[in-house]
Amino acid sequence: MNTRRYVMIGALVLNMTAPVCAQDVNFETPLKSIVNVLKDKPEDVEATKDLIKTYKKEYKKDPKALIALGNALVSVKRYAEAEEIANIVIQKNKNFGDAYILLGNIAALKDDGGNAAMWFEQAMTMDPKNPQGYMSYAAVNRKFPEEAERALNKLKQERPDFPIEAEAAHTYYSGGRYDKALENFDKADKNKLKEFQLNEYAVSAYLQNKKEQSLELAKFGINKFPKSAAFQRVALWSADDLQKFEEAIKFANVIVNTDSIEKTQRDIVYYGMALAGNKQYNEAITQYNKALEMKSDDIKPLQYISDVYTAMGDEDKALEYNEKYMSANTAAAPSDYAKLAGVYLAKAEKLTGAAKDATYDKAFSIYNKIAEKFPSIAGWAGLQAGFQASKAGYDEKAASFFQKVIDLLENKEGRDNDETGYLKSAYSNIGYYYWGTKNDLEKAKPYYEKLYKLDPNDKNAKAALGITDESAQ
Repeated sequence: MNTRRYVMIGALVLNMTAPVCAQDVNFETPLKSIVNVLKDKPEDVEATKDLIKTYKKEYKKDPKALIALGNALVSVKRYAEAEEIANIVIQKNKNFGDAYILLGNIAALKDDGGNAAMWFEQAMTMDPKNPQGYMSYAAVNRKFPEEAERALNKLKQERPDFPIEAEAAHTYYSGGRYDKALENFDKADKNKLKEFQLNEYAVSAYLQNKKEQSLELAKFGINKFPKSAAFQRVALWSADDLQKFEEAIKFANVIVNTDSIEKTQRDIVYYGMALAGNKQYNEAITQYNKALEMKSDDIKPLQYISDVYTAMGDEDKALEYNEKYMSANTAAAPSDYAKLAGVYLAKAEKLTGAAKDATYDKAFSIYNKIAEKFPSIAGWAGLQAGFQASKAGYDEKAASFFQKVIDLLENKEGRDNDETGYLKSAYSNIGYYYWGTKNDLEKAKPYYEKLYKLDPNDKNAKAALGITDESAQ
């Protein structure tokens, strides 16, 4: 049984990337008439019957015209008619690769990866100078890099003039392989890239966390294609993430102040982030509220507003918005809870007496909730609670949190490296509590002994146990 799994390329049907109505002036007008009817009545075979019959008769000796018609039919899922056209072309001209590619595209759209690959490979064999067969074959074999690379290397041999790196990058980008897309775009001449390819290059760099490169590419795109909003957007994202907030605001202003650019919620959110980063807090809140109006089911701006109020020192408002966010968030992540705890910690620092104690306890209770809801990071949550308690001067409470981490992880089977790191930190901190705070070295030693077993190079453990480098040898 053949267990090979191919990547279905669906919208990536590469042979259909060129407009079906702009391939040859001889058949452009009649084909456009058919396309218009197909768009209006995609499933009405009778509506296009006479037009298609006349077209096929007129261009029966023109394989390009016939394949263009086949692509038009595929676009409305009339696969059987398109297959018939492809087979007619192959019968008359077995070396016309686009016919095999059309059959491969149809197979791919039917989720038949094996046949799609077979037809694309046939195109490579019968029409070796046609780059599309190689590109389509590589696309459908994206999960098999060696096969994809073999096809692309063969194309390079057959067509050294073809911009293979840019085309390969586009293929990988379309399939969500942004690492491979960036790798291939880096090999291409960016001055020769088309607008959509250059934008894909910038986005690939952004998604691969190459923010400086992404920003430079976006700026290059802005200069080359000044009417494109896409490059302004990538520049905004990158500048924001790089904390170049004044620069980010400039890109955002182009987007929000250009009537021809349709604004998205993401545009407004990133504008708010840029303003907040530039300490224009009230303006940032205005933008976040606009984002909420644009897409009320996206509650993330509530947390961003909370962040702004925290930065402004208004913890009560910050809590108001954070709690709104958390109450509406059915899938809150650990980081969401940690942010809420952070607001309580910031508020507690400004209080005194019982109010201070109660507010710190609320923060600590959130770390306990993290441990309960996300057992896999319970050690981390306990450690964070201990750190915050120690920082606030609640030494005994901090020690109790560190002890909880030890109780949880000390004898845990299958403890991973992160958890071992949490355990070592807990040993170190509770050891210091007894030795440095309580001045009780004897009570501290058992913890340092356990720490030393995990990390013989720990300086505090060695000092507490009186171990020198010479004695350890």
